[in-house]
Amino acid sequence: MGDLELKNITIGYGNTPVIRDFSLTVENGQMASLLGPSGAGKTTVLRAVAGLLQPRSGAIIIDGRPANGLPPEKRNAVMVFQKTLLFPFMNVEQNIGFGLQMQGRSTGEIRRRVEKILELTELTGLNRRKIHELSGGQQQRVSLARALVLKPAILLLDEPLSSLDATLRQHMRELIQDIQAQTRITTLFVTHDQAEALMMSQRVCLLLNGRIRQVGSPRELFYRPADPDVARFFGGCNFFEGRLKNGVYYSQYATVAAPGLSANGDRLTATIRPEDIRICADGNRGITGRVQKTSFEGTTTRIWVQCQDRVFVVLAPVTDLQAGQSVRLHLPPDKIRIFAAEN
Repeated sequence: MGDLELKNITIGYGNTPVIRDFSLTVENGQMASLLGPSGAGKTTVLRAVAGLLQPRSGAIIIDGRPANGLPPEKRNAVMVFQKTLLFPFMNVEQNIGFGLQMQGRSTGEIRRRVEKILELTELTGLNRRKIHELSGGQQQRVSLARALVLKPAILLLDEPLSSLDATLRQHMRELIQDIQAQTRITTLFVTHDQAEALMMSQRVCLLLNGRIRQVGSPRELFYRPADPDVARFFGGCNFFEGRLKNGVYYSQYATVAAPGLSANGDRLTATIRPEDIRICADGNRGITGRVQKTSFEGTTTRIWVQCQDRVFVVLAPVTDLQAGQSVRLHLPPDKIRIFAAEN
């Protein structure tokens, strides 16, 4: 296996740059997600790594070797597309072994490697099936097996689960995680689904409008967003303003020690996640609000509470609160994220 390094990549179609000054490193054996909304440029990055697009500038380094200008078959990187793109006239075994056949591998080696990968991808016993005889999940596993059997340095996954139903998608997430843990293949996974990226990756790169906004562990992006846009992308909806004075952030909703910030008098934005707000049992603490509406969401209830000039969204255990009721909310200072002033 190997590592993947992208240095200051710029990619465009015509005169319009889609990806600008993009740098990312995926370490050997790591699974990283490239996360962002539709149109952010995620698949464009993957296609450049695979050799299907040439960047205008910057360097692509695969397993320590510069890959710029190399054709796809020389890059030791294999891409699994959103559509399976399997050969309908071949059976499962033939589809999986096709790449090895093109490499000139012996019949015995192809058979051994295909049998092993069938077991790894839970396809044992389906080797003689035609593609039209398979379910959507089985077809996606064949597509994955066809890539893995080549033992590439880099595996590129372009939203391969987006067309599956929720239950099957969850199973495939777990299967891909298990396979990646066993094979230790360096993987870059493209998705627009925050939950998918957080669950499957050791590292997440958030891409917005062709630029990286934050790279880090799933917990870092979820609990320590770099700016309000990142917070919003991960479901943040409670924002309020206050002023910084002598290392303390003062707001009408909370007072928070902020030793890492030094701009006295600046008006700064803060946020707190809906699940971190507490509904006070004790009526003497917290800020007073009135319930606007509630929404039952199974194990939790989403509650909209009007507090002065802000509506706070709260995720709480199942509750019998009704619209119009008065409540008090506590915003724990250690759960509040304050964003430094933008330059």
